[in-house]
Amino acid sequence: MSGTIADVKAQLDEAFRRTEEVAGQLEGALGMLEEAQAMVIAATDGSDHRAVEQLTSALVETRDTLQMSLASLGSAVQEVRDYRDGL
Repeated sequence: MSGTIADVKAQLDEAFRRTEEVAGQLEGALGMLEEAQAMVIAATDGSDHRAVEQLTSALVETRDTLQMSLASLGSAVQEVRDYRDGL
């Protein structure tokens, strides 16, 4: 039985490693979104044109969604780590 538990723990460790890679990529994307938002604002000189507002709003919404997803991913990973540690 302990061999099986050790195998499960090893598989979970690999899943954690992959999850951390994905989280790193998502954090990179989040940084790019923030840069894009700053570039739009700088390039339009704070214009209140409807298209600029829509683009900025879409970037903010996407950024917020990505931040929430990263937080949820982190919570889920922690729950599984706690479970693994209890095996």
